[in-house]
Amino acid sequence: MKKLIIVLILVISMYSVYGQRYTDIYINDANKVGLRWLNDVNHNQYENAENLRSKEYKAEKPKEIWIAYYSELMLEFGNLESRTVIQRYFQSQVEGMEDGFYVFVEYDCEYELTQEHKEIVVLKQNDQASWRIDSWKYQFVSQEEESKTKE
Repeated sequence: MKKLIIVLILVISMYSVYGQRYTDIYINDANKVGLRWLNDVNHNQYENAENLRSKEYKAEKPKEIWIAYYSELMLEFGNLESRTVIQRYFQSQVEGMEDGFYVFVEYDCEYELTQEHKEIVVLKQNDQASWRIDSWKYQFVSQEEESKTKE
C-alpha cells in the first residue's frame, strides 16, 4: 500500500512539473512575440506588426485606423529608451474572453517624452499554435503634464 501511495505522489508531482514547464515555455514564447511586435511598432514597421495582431484585434481596429492611431502615439511617446518586464503570467480563462491560451506581459518603459510609462501586452495563441497580439494597453504621464504640475 505504501508503494502505491508513493507511486501516486510521484505521478502527480511529475504532471505538475510537466505542466509548469509548458506554462513557462508558453510565457517565454509569447513574450518574444510581444517584444518583436512592440519593436516593430516603435520603429514604424507597421506592416510587420500588423501580421502579429490576432484576428479579434484586427476586427476591433481595421489596419488603416490602427496604423494612423499608432503613428500618432509614437510621436507622442517619442523614442523608446528602455523596456523592462515587470510581470508576466499565463491564463487559460479570462473574464469576458473565450477560453484559450493567454499570456499577459507588463512592461515598465522609458520613452523620450513620457514619465511613469507602463505597457501591458495580452497575447493569445491561435488555432495554429502561434502567439498573436490580442491587445495592448498603456498608461503614462507626458513630460508636458509633469512640468505643468511642478510649476
